[in-house]
Amino acid sequence: MKKIISILFLFFFFSTLGFGCKGLSTQEQQAIRPVTLNYWTVYDDYPTLKKFATDYNALRSYVTVNVRQIRYDELHERLLNALADDVAPDIVSIPVNLLPQYQKWLSAMPSSVQVANVYVKGQYSPETVVEQLTQSMPTIQEIKNSYVGTVYNDVVIGGKVYGLPLSLDTLALYYNKDLLDLAGVPSPPTTWDEFLDAVKKTTRYDSSGNIVQSGVAMGTSTNVRNSQDIFAMLLMQNKVDVVKNGVVHFADNMEKADETHPTFQALRFYTDFANPLKEVYSWNATMDDSLDAFLREKSVFYFGFARDFAQIGSRAKRLNIEILPVPQLNPSVPANVASYWVESVTDKSKKKNVAWDFIRFMAKEKGVREYVTATKLPSPLRAHIKLFETDPVMEPFESQVLFAKSWYQGKDIETANKAIGNLIDTYRTPVQEGEVGITRDRKITSYAARIVQQTL
Repeated sequence: MKKIISILFLFFFFSTLGFGCKGLSTQEQQAIRPVTLNYWTVYDDYPTLKKFATDYNALRSYVTVNVRQIRYDELHERLLNALADDVAPDIVSIPVNLLPQYQKWLSAMPSSVQVANVYVKGQYSPETVVEQLTQSMPTIQEIKNSYVGTVYNDVVIGGKVYGLPLSLDTLALYYNKDLLDLAGVPSPPTTWDEFLDAVKKTTRYDSSGNIVQSGVAMGTSTNVRNSQDIFAMLLMQNKVDVVKNGVVHFADNMEKADETHPTFQALRFYTDFANPLKEVYSWNATMDDSLDAFLREKSVFYFGFARDFAQIGSRAKRLNIEILPVPQLNPSVPANVASYWVESVTDKSKKKNVAWDFIRFMAKEKGVREYVTATKLPSPLRAHIKLFETDPVMEPFESQVLFAKSWYQGKDIETANKAIGNLIDTYRTPVQEGEVGITRDRKITSYAARIVQQTL
């Protein structure tokens, strides 16, 4: 008998839920018209977002969220085509360093949204109840107070908010513990001096002087993953802002710069690892991709993000891998780069209210906790700053979120990355006959800065 009553209840519930429900006012019927949101994500977080979609549907039964994973290298072209054809997604995940570039296609977050809760009360005489709500979105001040510092600087453009993050990644130092042990390095490095010493001890050469085991993959741009982020981190630790308030600063005072200029110090430190004349020589442009080398135990250290851990774990389960926060040049004023995605609503969406409410739903403290726990990524919320403090994998990344910053806020990250990559690779090449080294270095640094400035 109980089973029959349950079936009847479900029949009445679903039969009273659509547009044209008996007993509902026109306004109430309009409030619960079926809505389908299309959501494009790039990162491998599809299962978690799909669960959010299911949970949101349980709360607002008239809303269906279709989540679709798009390849990163296809995102730009597919989104532009979808916008042109008026079939763009309602919600899209965007790398934070592309936010200014995509701003013109995005909807600024409103101060509040109007949505509805709908439920059935009464077991034997079911009655559909529609509760119309005004949901407040996070204010700019709340974003400033609740999120770690870089988020406010990144998502607020011209006094308007263009997206909210569910996580925030930082650069850390992966290392192969077994290879350190074999090289006689008893403890992993926690300072740059210790790191240099460990690189020297772990780099191996054959009888012809070819590198057969690299201490670290650094010094070049094209075959080093995250090379621009690593270089930006070194600049930031040397008190140089790559970009700040729409202005490039790494070429400041370049016309009179000498070897002590902080940008040259960062360039020299980074490129020494690819200089055969240096003691720390451990890498060159002919070698394989840095992550592949690390996974094949051809490299001992790897600078990577938390998002890399899943790939490292799946491809190299037998490796004894551990992780450290990056060393700091000045521990009292630490610096690191932030890398993360924000969830935004497209300007062409005809369902902006519900789309922003779904982002609000995901970005609440409970939702973010669920997201970062499932994806193994650091949280952007200050309330979660010690969420992973006992997790040996996540703690190194999480411990850096308070001082991590995005190094680029412009409209063409690819061109900016290329300019910095060219700067790195040109700086490490020998000075041509008749050239003055410092003059050449001033020139190439100023040129790179001009290219980056043009993208802002």
